[in-house]
Amino acid sequence: MLTARGMTFFTDDAPGQANPVIRLRAGERVRLVLKNEAPGLLHDVEIPALDVQLDQIRAGETADVTFTVPDSPGQHEYRCRPHSELMHGVVEVTR
Repeated sequence: MLTARGMTFFTDDAPGQANPVIRLRAGERVRLVLKNEAPGLLHDVEIPALDVQLDQIRAGETADVTFTVPDSPGQHEYRCRPHSELMHGVVEVTR
């Protein structure tokens, strides 16, 4: 789960690390869940290189998308579109 708190993303795997690296395996099927815990702010998430995006959600809401990770390894940016200067990180695809 990717959680938006204030103007930062966090994950369950690294709860104290801001905008952590998200590690995925090439070819795996992934369900990305976004939870917004930021009162008064709309947040979304997109990974442009993987053609993944979720629409904006309000505080207290969740949204999800399921996708297949491409077969080629690499690093790709993820970001909150309206707050991309502060809320962005890296998706690392490995074999």
